[in-house]
Amino acid sequence: MLYPPTGAPETTQRFLDETLAGLRAHGLEAPIVSSGGTPGLAEIGAIRGVTEHRAGTGIFNDRMMMAAGIATLEECALSVLATVVSRAAPERGILDSGSKTLTSDVGGLDGHGLILDYPEARITGFAEEHGFLDLSACAARPAVGETVEVIPNHVCVVVNMVDALVTVRGGAIAGLLPVAARGRIV
Repeated sequence: MLYPPTGAPETTQRFLDETLAGLRAHGLEAPIVSSGGTPGLAEIGAIRGVTEHRAGTGIFNDRMMMAAGIATLEECALSVLATVVSRAAPERGILDSGSKTLTSDVGGLDGHGLILDYPEARITGFAEEHGFLDLSACAARPAVGETVEVIPNHVCVVVNMVDALVTVRGGAIAGLLPVAARGRIV
């Protein structure tokens, strides 16, 4: 199983060739060679011997894929609705979504998600059930009770934390999509 860096198929090919040769030297074969990573989709076929590619993020996309130039905001198909539950100071706020909902993965980005309604706001940290907001850069600021929409940094972990996703089409709830493998490694 590989998770190769993007833009370096030659390096990955050398690694894979040496690994497969080492396995064969011990009488082992690898009938399945799995590569992964949504950014690597552009390099499918560049590494000889790969039999499958796991591009999990690509089904929804996220803020990390936007930063990598793989997806646009319009191509992000999953967001988290969160409610502002506290505004203890003018430049601070608390969301009812924390590390159990939005994931602590930063992915090299500033903050823990993009709040679509207030893009200048930053989710600076988490408790398990709460996100801490820095609203100092916002001209307009959310009120207590306001629902905001957040594009997560890393959607894979977000999906794995819930039993079902609420699907929406044309602004209306269309149904529930069970997360069959939630919390499982298969």
